[in-house]
Amino acid sequence: MSEKPPRIMIAGATGYIGGGVLQVLHQKGFWIRALCRDKGRLRNPDWCDDIFVGHATRPETLKGLCEGIDIVFSSIGIRSFKRKPTIWEVDYQGNLNILQEAKHAGVKHFIFVSVLRGSEMARLSPVAAARERVAQAIIESGMDYNIFAPTGFFNDEQVFLAEAQQKGVVRLIGEGSGVINPLSALDFGEEVVKVIEDPELRNQVKPVGGCEKFSHRQIAELAFQVIGKEPRIKTISAWRLALLALLLRPFNYNAYTLIKFFEFIARTPDMTGEPIGRRRLEDFFRNLTKGLSIAEADSAL
Repeated sequence: MSEKPPRIMIAGATGYIGGGVLQVLHQKGFWIRALCRDKGRLRNPDWCDDIFVGHATRPETLKGLCEGIDIVFSSIGIRSFKRKPTIWEVDYQGNLNILQEAKHAGVKHFIFVSVLRGSEMARLSPVAAARERVAQAIIESGMDYNIFAPTGFFNDEQVFLAEAQQKGVVRLIGEGSGVINPLSALDFGEEVVKVIEDPELRNQVKPVGGCEKFSHRQIAELAFQVIGKEPRIKTISAWRLALLALLLRPFNYNAYTLIKFFEFIARTPDMTGEPIGRRRLEDFFRNLTKGLSIAEADSAL
């Protein structure tokens, strides 16, 4: 690391992943600029030394975003069934717009969040295809880079708990035998600190996950265990999901892309990344049952 502490710009700071990274970097004393569309969506504006209001999908609003910045971190992406904006507008073009600003400003290091098994998944899922194209553009940019390929995060798994609490039944794609090791955003933030502080760790693509492995069925069972109820689990065949995706494609491309993403995960026996961190999914679930928000449940671990 240079003698002068680096200045870091975080894109995606209002989301679960970027918000966790923002929290950890603030706690470590880094100077941080956050890109956001709405300051009110930040977990804590006081964690930021500078707030840049702009839209990743509108390059004219990003002028000057990376001026004076040494390192860019981006987890920009959408995971919504809303029809607009599309995956290609946000996950792909939005990140390329940020990359262009970074290159123009002479940023030295770009850290990006892709997906585990992205090159394989890209054949089936446009989400993975979009993010893999961005990752390749970053690698070819001439900047130092770190591409993280996570298996998934705790906020993804809270759906199991919500279904168990609200519906009394959890639905799995297939038998739920595929294995993952979901990750806390704060554990991930600590991994980001490592690649910022140690140049020897740069220019790598790293698959990452949490410290515990679960099958999807075990996560569903854990959700019922936490709320003190007997598990009620139903299954949806992967081929039915694939058919649903095809039916939705002409009307809602985002829904189609996300369903294909879930289909790939369900069909893959092992979606585990290199284990990092110490935070446990059961503790996260128990914090949620106390009425904490997802961000608060993570922070309390």
